[in-house]
Amino acid sequence: MARVAADRGGRWASARLYIAVAAGPAMAYANDHEADPRATTQALTALLGAANDTIPATASTCQGAHSQAGPLRVKDLLALRLGYLYAGQNLIVGSCAGGRCKLSITHAAGEDVASAIIHFRVRQGRAVASTLRCEITP
Repeated sequence: MARVAADRGGRWASARLYIAVAAGPAMAYANDHEADPRATTQALTALLGAANDTIPATASTCQGAHSQAGPLRVKDLLALRLGYLYAGQNLIVGSCAGGRCKLSITHAAGEDVASAIIHFRVRQGRAVASTLRCEITP
């Protein structure tokens, strides 16, 4: 049993290294931080809890064309970023501490490399849409 666990850990470490090399800077966040499914779930749950909340245009760096009709909502931002994870190497890594969370969504398929790191505050288990800050690469 220990050997199987060690082998899996080795394969995952190799996969993370391959992804980081193939994707370069877009995968830097995921490469620098160990993925913790519980922390990622916590961050993603907070964002999904605010799915219908409007992201204020004047208060956020997450604005842009996200294929939505009307004002940008949290779910529009997530739908666009998650919708392109259909092929290639994809990672979703999140963390939360002290009422603040960060969620990194990265995608690499050949020359198609993109990432979004979304920073936000959490109140009562939900993301506060007016605090969203995004670092998005094409």
